[in-house]
Amino acid sequence: MNRIIMIGSMTNAQKAKRALLSRGIRVRLTKNDNPTRGGGCVYGLEIAESDLFGASSTLRSLGLEYRVL
Repeated sequence: MNRIIMIGSMTNAQKAKRALLSRGIRVRLTKNDNPTRGGGCVYGLEIAESDLFGASSTLRSLGLEYRVL
């Protein structure tokens, strides 16, 4: 099963994608066409659920804000 990690900007999503790929985590960049009201554009990173812990650690180390769906 895959999970989506939502990140607020394209720049941060691309930065996160590069960091995850460099750590061997397979990732696919997505765009949320229906963000929550007032949330603006939101981009996501689709990853395997088994990679969620490693991905979260990586994103925290980069200081990026995110939420997991």
